[in-house]
Amino acid sequence: MAELVIEQLMKSFDGAEVLKELSLHIEKDEFVAVLGPSGSGKSTLFHLIGGLYEPDAGAILLDGDNINGEKGSVSYMPQSPSLLPWRTVLDNVLLGAEIAGHKDQQAAIQMMEKAGLAGYEQSYPHQLSGGMKQRAAFIRSLLSPQPLILLDEPFSALDEFTRSEMQQWLLDIWQRNKRSILFVTHNIEEALFLADRILVLSEKPAHVVAEFKVKFERPRAQDITLTEEFLQYKKEIYKVLKKGELK
Repeated sequence: MAELVIEQLMKSFDGAEVLKELSLHIEKDEFVAVLGPSGSGKSTLFHLIGGLYEPDAGAILLDGDNINGEKGSVSYMPQSPSLLPWRTVLDNVLLGAEIAGHKDQQAAIQMMEKAGLAGYEQSYPHQLSGGMKQRAAFIRSLLSPQPLILLDEPFSALDEFTRSEMQQWLLDIWQRNKRSILFVTHNIEEALFLADRILVLSEKPAHVVAEFKVKFERPRAQDITLTEEFLQYKKEIYKVLKKGELK
């Protein structure tokens, strides 16, 4: 559980502004999605929160503590699962907790069972399907002790059916193991189905141009994507994104 507050964040590379006075917040246990045009600085934002870059100005506060430039404060899941090929699936799942000194093998095995990975504990990543690798990577994030998880388009490489299945799985396991999540995606439907709130970024230099509070009750089922309310949300968000791209 964590509260993230970002205040007036600025970042430039070689004189080109990427982020300009970007501010946002995430409440404890909240699931927030970030949408924006390609190249709008979403990955740069994640690298700043994760401490890989330092901002030129502004503050990143996690539970009130300034974490500018600090590594290890958040759990991060990139687009690819990034499982180590020489470690078993169980050892990969335990990696973040192991580094932090909070290794709990039994908890990992129980979570793998709930994720449909029972029997694969001693397998290696090359023996898993794409969806199974993503499940293992997300369990690794949940087992890490950091209170905030950053998810950077984790399902973008999956086919439509597997992606839909993984979205439902992610919601189900998140409901049981609440954490604060910041989720980057290019997919409006994915953001609407998963998130409590959606933040829309502008073109570079990026800042938040719109915020949508998603009012669908939890738990959610895939058939909400066919409702009139869902389609109306999608139209409104699309208009904001299109307007930003045309500027």
